[in-house]
Amino acid sequence: MQFRELRQEDLSTSEWMRQVELRPDRWRDDHTRSAVAVEGLEVVAAGMIWTSRVHGDRYWIDLVVDPSRRREGIGTALFAHLSGLRKDDLAFMTRGYVDEERLAFADALGATTVQVVPPALIDVVGRFALRPYDAVVPGREVPWSRLLEANAATYEWIHASWSPVAEGFAEALNEGLEDDLDLDATSVAVDASGRIRAVAMAYNDVEPPVITAETVVRDEPEGERLVEACVRRALDVFAGRGVAEVEFDGHVSDPHFLPVWARLNPRGRWFRLVEIPPHQ
Repeated sequence: MQFRELRQEDLSTSEWMRQVELRPDRWRDDHTRSAVAVEGLEVVAAGMIWTSRVHGDRYWIDLVVDPSRRREGIGTALFAHLSGLRKDDLAFMTRGYVDEERLAFADALGATTVQVVPPALIDVVGRFALRPYDAVVPGREVPWSRLLEANAATYEWIHASWSPVAEGFAEALNEGLEDDLDLDATSVAVDASGRIRAVAMAYNDVEPPVITAETVVRDEPEGERLVEACVRRALDVFAGRGVAEVEFDGHVSDPHFLPVWARLNPRGRWFRLVEIPPHQ
């Protein structure tokens, strides 16, 4: 078996390669590497590693093996090859639902869990378990620059303990947000001076809609109460549109959001983010 860089023309040669999103080698820079495993003239596996513009503390990895050639050690061999292509000495990271094959493969490579996302789907009718609060306003009423700052500040502290953000991350994080964010459903808790204390960001670029919610600083007084009210208002807006289901995006370590989330009786599959040590 031999390895070479993944080329643009490779992406259209095999249907099974479309099971993951792949790009040609060095599609962005030297931290974005792609390779294929070849036997004779046949590509039997493909994979890619890359760093996030938001984090940069690990390499993300995704790979796929021809279904007819799985469980022959090809994926492990390709993983070792990709390990050798890293520009920096960083571990790998991947994610998926607990019953997905990709996580079983990651576990076989020695993965450890760094974060867990509990079931995410809720019925909007369940919003009455949450209380409203007068200090919560629509995202449209908040200056856009303050909303961007609040989004970045929230994201930074939420990830600080398990996946710290990179320098200059805010620009990448907020890129395209104006097109994706539902400013009417997005709900913001503000104080008398206009300072944003908590947010429930509502996204309309997916179906069902997605909500993320937390306080802007970790030690916000009344944090759980403020998040509760922000989520309640966002769900009220969706209910008024006839939306029956909403999906949340958060982590078991989010201190103010998780208790609110639990009261909404979420359902679905558990999701893990894992770190994998490099193989040489």
